Amino acid sequence: MIKVLDSFTADKIAAGEVIERPVSAVKELVENSIDAGATQIIVEIRGGGKSYIRITDNGCGIAPDEAETAFLRHATSKISSVSDLDEIVSLGFRGEALASISAVSRLTMVSRTADEATGIKLVMHGGRLVSSERTGANTGTTIIVEDLFYNTPARRKFMKSDAREASAVTELVQQFAIYYAGIKFMMINNSRTVFATKGDGDVIAAAGALYPDIHADRLIPVEGDMIRGYVSDPGTTRTNRKGQFFFVNGRLVDSPVIEKGLTDGYSGRIFSGHPLAILFIDQEPRDIDVNIHPGKREIRFLRQDEVRQNITDAVNAAVMSGRGVPEAFAVRSAPEEAPAAETAKTADPSENAQRSIRDYLRGLERPEEAVQASRDASAAAAADAVREEPAQYESISHAPFDFSELVFKGYVFDTYIIMQGEDSLYVFDQHAAHERVFYERFMDGYRNSTHIPQPVLTPFTINVSADVYLSERNHLDGLRSMGYDIEDFGDRTFIVRGVPEYMTLEEADGFARGWFEGSGELRGGMNETVRDKLIMRSCKSAVKANDSLTEKEISDLIGKLSECGNPFSCPHGRPTFIRVTSYEIERSFRRK
Repeated sequence: MIKVLDSFTADKIAAGEVIERPVSAVKELVENSIDAGATQIIVEIRGGGKSYIRITDNGCGIAPDEAETAFLRHATSKISSVSDLDEIVSLGFRGEALASISAVSRLTMVSRTADEATGIKLVMHGGRLVSSERTGANTGTTIIVEDLFYNTPARRKFMKSDAREASAVTELVQQFAIYYAGIKFMMINNSRTVFATKGDGDVIAAAGALYPDIHADRLIPVEGDMIRGYVSDPGTTRTNRKGQFFFVNGRLVDSPVIEKGLTDGYSGRIFSGHPLAILFIDQEPRDIDVNIHPGKREIRFLRQDEVRQNITDAVNAAVMSGRGVPEAFAVRSAPEEAPAAETAKTADPSENAQRSIRDYLRGLERPEEAVQASRDASAAAAADAVREEPAQYESISHAPFDFSELVFKGYVFDTYIIMQGEDSLYVFDQHAAHERVFYERFMDGYRNSTHIPQPVLTPFTINVSADVYLSERNHLDGLRSMGYDIEDFGDRTFIVRGVPEYMTLEEADGFARGWFEGSGELRGGMNETVRDKLIMRSCKSAVKANDSLTEKEISDLIGKLSECGNPFSCPHGRPTFIRVTSYEIERSFRRK
């Protein structure tokens, strides 16, 4: 028998979609505080947030006559019609957060607007109003969430340990504190202050204080169409993506599109791990869909290929500049963790260089216009009085690395070439450099050749499923472009009479079968297997370590490397050369 669920049960189900764990509740409440124009936000949790969450802000507050309405499902001040979904500039908009959190907890809210003498205090248990009264309060809102999921035990038993839940909450607040560097954040766990940020708008200081392995002198500013931020040099990586923060119109997001653009921007220069990145993507609100997931962490781009390419181009311009050369003595792993409330200290020898990075990053504050669009008139007046306009910054110009300035200074271990620049020594790995030269030569040859198939004495057949056999034959064109002589043989079978000259018969057979199974998709017109074959050929052809070179051969090698599209790494991702600054040398001799 089909029946309509009662509102109590329906609310619990809906709440489970929006609030999965304590960090979900914190995210929704912090976003509400940001939308309210807060310049100070305190997040306190106990028991990993399962037993206690408190969010206190100095935002615009909620009027007493609207307080109870705010807890009704789909009650929101952010939108009023479906057309507004195309112009969303606030972080919250669906009116589900307060209703969902209150439905699965014991919740207390105290809020006061600037034009009210007293505030309003509401107490709700399981989504039902217990009490409502006027009370003294500061301007802003405090929400206390206790016993999360007390009335939905099935959800509660799937939560992780207190430590893991607390870690997730802390990480989230840290991420917010980076982009919203103009807001003072304080994080308290089990009555202990974990960190507090200054709220002075200095993004690099906030990032460095919260993440000790983020060093200003290892970061490269990035700027392009729709993108700002900074990334690490190719030699500074983490084993996971926790050092990558993506914000789209101020919204913290997970995005495969941004991840792909970032990875492609390094052009194979990452040998292992994942680079650090803090990227701010600006999009017209109508060009993104922020309403595809209850938690709003995922978004959809209308023109995702354009976004990905813009990110790739901007990151590539940054890491392919002189600043993208790995330094020999760069710190690659996190040092001992400094007190989170302290400003990060860097060891950059050049105060001018450090200052230029800081000046740029200070300009990465959240645009005030986006904040204002989501506030009502009273909130705007209050917030504007205390928050300064974002700092201005000059456009970035990444100069390419100038090989012509290098002077040959020596050759050691019959492997490493020493060149001198203006204020640094550069150490080249002859094998990696030669490998890059051969790889680009082979790649150009592959792309520009006709790929005439190599006939085989005994043709072989490939049987496929009916859906593959009846589909469009684009996969045949792909194989033929790589040097296969292949055609339809009838009855869900294809026959191969010729294979690429750079593959053995066994390799060609296995590759073609994998291609039909869907594992051989082209990437940028170049198949991964073909790329691997060219890398192998270049590796075997390149001069090896301990193969002594004459000064003339060294000069020719450096000249050919300078003409490569990516002279900074071998096709495996290892650096072709590294930099040793004069400062590092002087410091080693204790002259600095």
